[in-house]
Amino acid sequence: MPGKLVISLDFELMWGVRDHRSVAEYGDAVIGVRTALPMMLERFDAAGIRATWATVGLLFAGTRDEVMDHRPALQPSYTNRSLSPYAFIENGLGKDEASDPHNFGKSLVDRILDTEGQELACHTFSHYFCLEPGQTLDEFRADLEAARSIASVRGVDYKSIVFPRNQWTEAHVAAAGEIGIETFRGDPPGIMYRSRPGEKNTLFVRGLRLADSIVPVAERNDRAAMDVIAGLTDVTASRFLRTSRRLAGLVGDLQMRRVLSEMTRAAIDGRTYHLWWHPHNFGRNIEANMARLDRIIAHFRSLHDKHGMESATMSDWGKGSIRPAASDVKQAG
Repeated sequence: MPGKLVISLDFELMWGVRDHRSVAEYGDAVIGVRTALPMMLERFDAAGIRATWATVGLLFAGTRDEVMDHRPALQPSYTNRSLSPYAFIENGLGKDEASDPHNFGKSLVDRILDTEGQELACHTFSHYFCLEPGQTLDEFRADLEAARSIASVRGVDYKSIVFPRNQWTEAHVAAAGEIGIETFRGDPPGIMYRSRPGEKNTLFVRGLRLADSIVPVAERNDRAAMDVIAGLTDVTASRFLRTSRRLAGLVGDLQMRRVLSEMTRAAIDGRTYHLWWHPHNFGRNIEANMARLDRIIAHFRSLHDKHGMESATMSDWGKGSIRPAASDVKQAG
């Protein structure tokens, strides 16, 4: 079987960082998504790249009224109340996308929907943290139902989920299956990648992940076959794509070489390589980050020509057979 490249993006705007970053310190990166995301879509479309956009449900709303209509009655009871966005929704959220571009993203959701080959996946309604103290499984179920409801207004029927901060248990995976979801993005091999609450995501753990992005620390991260957990296919993550701002110079070059070499190995061995990032990671230094993406896309096209590597979304591993995508890769011209 040909090797496959899966790309997934965690599309969040401020909802993904609001618990630890302010608009004053990070708002420019979030606004930069409005430039970077269409550029990504144009590149994906030109190269026949099929990608999964795991989108916070709140971004489907066009107005504050629509948010209020779809918010769940049962909301997360985090011990750390700052993790819940609902006080901000009540007292700080703007009227619509024009007045609050940091928190509304319907126009960007529409751009994704209008681009061939792109999957809109669930990233929960409120960027829900499954492992943080205080919240319950029933609250998670209520959040998922709110996400399903607001997405259905746009004609989206979720088949995949990415858990915020990669926090999940088998019970949360099973709950996602209750609303028809068939695949999720699981964790790469290695102790540093195990699902954990925020307080256990220590500097040591983050340092191990950074080191593994440059030199092998964990075991091989592509997959020959996908596991099934609680009835859902685990389309396991391989590598988080770090941006040029965080990895400048030699370190950035080493990380990029590692990504490209991992892609090559997966293509030759007929395995699946799953690369992911957040659109807001590209919101600063957009030109440099797009140049990194261009290298990845060009390398994929070369691997397609030499080894038949295919592009696939997460939902391609749903209950139906994997979708053959080799013929979709567009020729340069």
